[in-house]
Amino acid sequence: MTRPGRLIAVVCLAEVSGMAAYAAFAANLPALTASWSLTAAQAGWISGAFYAGYALSVPVLVGLTDRVPPRIIYLPAMFATAAGALGFAVLADGFWTAVICQLIMGAGLAGTYMPGLRWLTDALSGASRARAAAFFTASYALGAGLSFALLGLLASRYGWRLSLALASLGPLLAATLMALFGPPTFARPARVLAKGRIGRIFRDRVTMAYAVAYGAHNFELFGLWSWAVAFLAFTQADGVNPALLTATLTLVLLPASVLGSEVALKIGRRRWIVGVLAMSGFMACWIGFLPAAAPPLVVAGALVLYGGLAAAESGALTAAVVERADDEIRGAVMSLYSTIGFIGAFLGPIVFGMTLGWTTAPGSWGWAFLSLGLVAWIGAVVVLRARDANA
Repeated sequence: MTRPGRLIAVVCLAEVSGMAAYAAFAANLPALTASWSLTAAQAGWISGAFYAGYALSVPVLVGLTDRVPPRIIYLPAMFATAAGALGFAVLADGFWTAVICQLIMGAGLAGTYMPGLRWLTDALSGASRARAAAFFTASYALGAGLSFALLGLLASRYGWRLSLALASLGPLLAATLMALFGPPTFARPARVLAKGRIGRIFRDRVTMAYAVAYGAHNFELFGLWSWAVAFLAFTQADGVNPALLTATLTLVLLPASVLGSEVALKIGRRRWIVGVLAMSGFMACWIGFLPAAAPPLVVAGALVLYGGLAAAESGALTAAVVERADDEIRGAVMSLYSTIGFIGAFLGPIVFGMTLGWTTAPGSWGWAFLSLGLVAWIGAVVVLRARDANA
């Protein structure tokens, strides 16, 4: 394996390990909703709290990567992730304790996801940097999928608390792996950061269009992931583990993101991003109504297909922003991009849950999924209106 390949493999493996407890609430949503007597809206807020922790922390943590080596942020954040997961396993007993633990885990992800990407891409250049962004983005899906599978399987045998306590070891393993084998770090130049850099980013219409599209993408994708277990529990026959089916749903992001990035390089990122957002939005408009007309196996297959489509532009979006950013403000660009993106991730599960809670009729799932599709279309329109000669 080449040196870039080794670096990409190490960082992606650490990202996957660090996300072992990612699905703490989502994988157990049906059981915890019943046990804690949660409404659909409350369940949506707990899911969204994870991404709120991310969105609140990422402007500071990712912005700091312009001043200090990313490892200084990344390693403590992995320990915070482990602490949040263990706290959830031991202390969570209702709405507020779950929200607090989700906030901590989300803040931990904010210190490992984009800083981890910065740590990796600082050590690479050219085509290796673009492909690293695609593989790293895809590793997020792999980590999420394995988290759903791990927690779903262990919870069915040992209960959700013990399964989550074991998963809290994943971030500790990730921190050890990166401390020993992570990419080399480079001292930041001793300079005063240019004033007005945030304004400079806001004036870049193309970068901002990609950031808004990332927010729409995350609104759709994380709204889907947060509620997939509950939706599959509603549609599937007894004896089927919805968390394991959701793991399959999230794992399709890995090939979808990588292959999508390669296709985008050939046909143009802007064209690919617009087309995928438009198609996934179309699927979202009817998939929630499908259980009334199709057997459970068809519903599950359609949901997996939808999950792959909803993820297919992820790598292309991130690679486009990383490549457009100048070295001296790349941390600020990634910070703003990630903040807007995870505001969408925060809102998606909440809007889905609130829409679902408006009515108890079977069609409520259809209207909830429709909310995801409408936001995906907004993202497509924003990118379509932006012009980028290099996309």
